Amino acid sequence: MFNLRILLILIFCYPLLVFPQSRSANVEDSSSMSVFTNDNGATGCYRAASIAARIHYTSTRELDNCNIALKQSALSFRDRAATLTNRGIIHMSLVNYEMAIEDFSAALELKPEFGEIHVNIGNVYFMDGGYDMAIEHYTSAIVKQTTKVHVAYINRGMAYEKQGNFEKAELDYREAMNLLPGSALPQVRLEQLLNKK
Repeated sequence: MFNLRILLILIFCYPLLVFPQSRSANVEDSSSMSVFTNDNGATGCYRAASIAARIHYTSTRELDNCNIALKQSALSFRDRAATLTNRGIIHMSLVNYEMAIEDFSAALELKPEFGEIHVNIGNVYFMDGGYDMAIEHYTSAIVKQTTKVHVAYINRGMAYEKQGNFEKAELDYREAMNLLPGSALPQVRLEQLLNKK
């Protein structure tokens, strides 16, 4: 189970990117959402969340930049949603699931159109064994056309698989393969599922 948690965090967390104003306004990043601010706290929060998402390592000290940015900065709704999401990823890495859900929910209130937040909420529920809620949030991410919709399909497929619904899991893995041809992860998940069947 520990390896599955690391896999989810490594591949399926969505830190929301905060760039200084001097960067191009047209920055595109397929795994994160560009947000513009001059705030060092928000930028530090993003960096900490990126590390937490990639290597599943963080400490409570990493929350400091996020907390400072949220308390002392005049952040736009978009920047505040990004910083809340990033803090939620750090909480998730610290296995503070309730705090992570609170941050992700607050971010959704500010920017309900950000499907990436639903993926992160789904990941928390998945890791905590709440597969029905995970499926609900992954589905919301799919409906909102999250930037990496194939990730939502893979994650939803894993949740269906945990529930024993192999048919729906297979459909989701196949859809992820269609969306991202040549990607190994959905292919591996599908092969493992077919071996179970």
